[in-house]
Amino acid sequence: MNINKIFSLFSSSEEPEKKATEVQLSDNPVIWVKMFKKLIMNYETFSKQMIHFFKLSDPPLDTDEIERVSSYMVYERAYEQLIKLDLQNKTHLDCIYLHSDDDFKYALHSALNYYETQEEYEKCAFIKQILDISDFS
Repeated sequence: MNINKIFSLFSSSEEPEKKATEVQLSDNPVIWVKMFKKLIMNYETFSKQMIHFFKLSDPPLDTDEIERVSSYMVYERAYEQLIKLDLQNKTHLDCIYLHSDDDFKYALHSALNYYETQEEYEKCAFIKQILDISDFS
């Protein structure tokens, strides 16, 4: 008995099936809007806990510097998500309309206040455009 003959019965001469294209969820405006909102909303809660923790350390750490650096990291990371939105793209605009709840508007206001204090007015202008779209919805 030839084992190769047996296995050759199961091989097909047809082309193998093409794999479905992979969908990158991170390339979706819904994800960008929700990540922006989630980063800022979670930061509000987390920062209070973190600052309290570092105040209790021995020796006490410079909590002002820790708070400054952590807010910089969070707002920059959140802005990286937001800047991916194309305000000329109808799908992106629809996404903003659909996900404009109170938390999203609060996150936009927080980011706007942060960047005003940092005097980064280009970022403020972009956030303000999204806030206007969000308020319009």
